[in-house]
Amino acid sequence: MKRYPDEGFPSTVLRPETVAKHEELIKQMSTTVDKYARIGRRDVSMFDWTLRVLENCSLSTVEPQYLGSLAIIKTEFALWEVLLDDLVDNADTRNFKLFDELMKIPFDSGHIDRSKLSANEVSYLEVTKDIWENDLMGVIKKYPHYERYEKAFNFDVMQLLNALRYSKFVNEDEKTANVIENEAYIPHGMQIMIQMDLDLMCSKGFNEAELGMLRQLNYISQKMARIGNLLGTYPRELLESDMSSEAVLKFIKQREGGITFKLNKLLKRESRYPRFEEKIIREWQDYYQLIKEIANEIKSVDMERFLKEREYIEKAYEMKVDTW
Repeated sequence: MKRYPDEGFPSTVLRPETVAKHEELIKQMSTTVDKYARIGRRDVSMFDWTLRVLENCSLSTVEPQYLGSLAIIKTEFALWEVLLDDLVDNADTRNFKLFDELMKIPFDSGHIDRSKLSANEVSYLEVTKDIWENDLMGVIKKYPHYERYEKAFNFDVMQLLNALRYSKFVNEDEKTANVIENEAYIPHGMQIMIQMDLDLMCSKGFNEAELGMLRQLNYISQKMARIGNLLGTYPRELLESDMSSEAVLKFIKQREGGITFKLNKLLKRESRYPRFEEKIIREWQDYYQLIKEIANEIKSVDMERFLKEREYIEKAYEMKVDTW
């Protein structure tokens, strides 16, 4: 598997016992990455980056024997979402017909219609379905507290699917796109709520009376992760005219960039816009202050570690070298 450049990661290590097993975890994940490589368009080094970030991030209540498995599953979940996301966001790979069938995989696979798909599209569908059923759910259902958190997990997966549906909606009809709805739907694509559900399935000693507050905390953290991701991806999203991107919406509304922006699109050349970056960095800082306040109310999870993880994720996004 192609690796991500070492300079793209913070020097801090929050979970040294898991990070030390990175090579082993890569090997365990290689079958899924190979499946992706058969049909996906992205540089697979992005999954090395994702794994290395997620090796450092998990609730303090997770039992140690599950830390490696969770890092892999969370990375493979991101891989699975990429397969759907590329069918709606990128104008060059957009395929709404195939996307509609893939969206049935988690909860409605019995009604998938292959009759109007080409051989290549069927292959894409089958690999995506295989990853969901075997690589993801084949493992997740074996976690010790899966049944307890199954409903929350299913709900949060549906929110992820709804974020993808919203992407399709605004890319089909650009005039519907707006910042308010974008901020409501798109952050679910960061999967922070799903990651929390998976951690709880493997936890011991969590006080369930704090579940509502923990969901609040992770919902806000999801918005923070979206900002971090946006800082790294918005130049590409501008070039792709991805209407599910907050950056694209704001540039259209404010007409920022002018002739420079148009020229860069024509030449497929990225450029950065400091004014936009300054605004969303301030938003991240406001969210961080809010989760610090909520964290004071949660006692059964190590909140100092949780806050360090938010800082780690943001730093990793800042350092990310664009290779996909």
